[in-house]
Amino acid sequence: MKLKYRLEIKNPENHIVDITIWGERTQNEDSLTFFLPVWSPGSYLVREYSRHIRSFRATNAVGEFYYFEQSSKNTWTIDWKKSEFKRESADFCIHYEVYCHEISVRTSFVSSQHAFLNGPSLFMGVQDKTMEDIELEIKFPALWSKVSTSLKDISTEREVFLYSAKNYDEFIDTPIEIGCHETDGFMVDKKPHHLAFYGGVYPNSRNLKQDIQKVVEYISKVMGGTPYEQYQFITHFLPNQYGGLEHHNSCVLHYDGRRLESRKEYLQWISLVAHEYFHTWNIKRIRPKELGPFDYNNENYTSMLWLAEGLTNFVDDFFIYASGLSTLEEYVEIVKDNLVRYLGTPGRKFHSLEASSFNAWIKLYRPDENSNNSSVSYYLKGGLVFSILHIELVQKKLGIKDFIMALWDRYLANPKVGVTTEEVLAIIKKLAGSETAEFFQHMLVTTDEIDFEKYYKKIGLKFIWEQPNTPYLGANFDHQGDRVFIQSVKLDSPAHKSGLNAGDEILAINGLRFLKKDSSDLEKVLLVNKPYQFLISRLGEIISQEVILTETPKRLKALEIADRKQVEAAFKI
Repeated sequence: MKLKYRLEIKNPENHIVDITIWGERTQNEDSLTFFLPVWSPGSYLVREYSRHIRSFRATNAVGEFYYFEQSSKNTWTIDWKKSEFKRESADFCIHYEVYCHEISVRTSFVSSQHAFLNGPSLFMGVQDKTMEDIELEIKFPALWSKVSTSLKDISTEREVFLYSAKNYDEFIDTPIEIGCHETDGFMVDKKPHHLAFYGGVYPNSRNLKQDIQKVVEYISKVMGGTPYEQYQFITHFLPNQYGGLEHHNSCVLHYDGRRLESRKEYLQWISLVAHEYFHTWNIKRIRPKELGPFDYNNENYTSMLWLAEGLTNFVDDFFIYASGLSTLEEYVEIVKDNLVRYLGTPGRKFHSLEASSFNAWIKLYRPDENSNNSSVSYYLKGGLVFSILHIELVQKKLGIKDFIMALWDRYLANPKVGVTTEEVLAIIKKLAGSETAEFFQHMLVTTDEIDFEKYYKKIGLKFIWEQPNTPYLGANFDHQGDRVFIQSVKLDSPAHKSGLNAGDEILAINGLRFLKKDSSDLEKVLLVNKPYQFLISRLGEIISQEVILTETPKRLKALEIADRKQVEAAFKI
């Protein structure tokens, strides 16, 4: 089925996007069902995009209305048998409006300043139909001057913005930025790479274009070339925002542009660039078998997000170091921070990597005050598990590149079918032997502790532990004015064992009023192994709770470079 779409933004200050779809049914079809996806590939949460739709209607070419009914939360069915019109007609015109005012990399946002359009949240498809050779016309206010997208430009007139996509998957997997944003670009592998920057940044000494180009040059060289004709980076610099989403030939990045001058923040930013760009290979092409072809109406369960995100989470900072954008000390510090986060996650004892992947739809994207106690991120643990695989490969005079290239060869041999866990384990077995493959599988399916210290020692890194002589409560605070509330309680901490709850307001300790300024010094003024009476308000009830603090648990203070040459050799591609 060939479909033509028109997207029109008439009054951007109202955040409404008008969508019109034209097509033709075959003569033997009595009905067609149109659907709007409930999720975006790469972001594993049902987001119910259809809640933003209003005023759906269906007509023929002369404007006569077809009978339709909403058949589910995100589907609308046109019934030709129930329609009354003057002439038999195969053509149809679908029109609906979408409210777009949610800022994220996976939703659409329209304001008087610009428009960011994410396909799954906007463009309906036809159920059980192969949609090919799609065309899209974009209309927007005359004051806006630019459209940034990796859709193919087929416009023949300067004033007309007309684009095409090979099929529906490509169509909705190609984000669009419209406005007066800053644009730039560069060539790598004789292919254009476009940059679109929207939002404000503080003055800084960074050369974003140069460093993004360096990332592209390095990763594409490692991978042996680029698998696309053009690539689009869309970046929104927005206060207190962080995130990214990969697409087939593009990516969307959110970052706080005020923080780019900070060296640590900038490394986080450029690592995000590397992360989303490497997804061009790992997930958009190399992918778990369950993730494609997509079911856009339901969750697409897979236990292999440790491959999609874990591997990418390991190599993003690795690539930044290997390309010369960070120092060895900076890279090792990032590895240490990841270990500290992991070791500070009690949920690692209850949630395997495979379980974490499978439950992404209800856990990772829906965090609550107990998430840290009950689950572990497949990004975080997955990245650390791949660091162990890399160390084991280094012992065989190989490295993570050899694993990645074996995955890439597997993709090239059968690009239409995704990879399975068994195939990944077979690749590891071929590279490093059955013992390594079995241990890797063990790290995927169990919650057993991993002796990271033993493995990092093999490449010249030494763990430095510390036992702080300070009291420990194990609760995080939130504030409303001067009032102090418990935001979360860590499993098996003194706060947890004493019965303090997330949501409790701490009114006083030992009869003395407790306010915001006191919460930052709490563990400096209290003593270990002494009972304290916490007066709390819980759901309107005043309760006195005895709390006894313990010593702060042992923690990883530093990851020391014990043998520099050995470490440099280990992290060299």
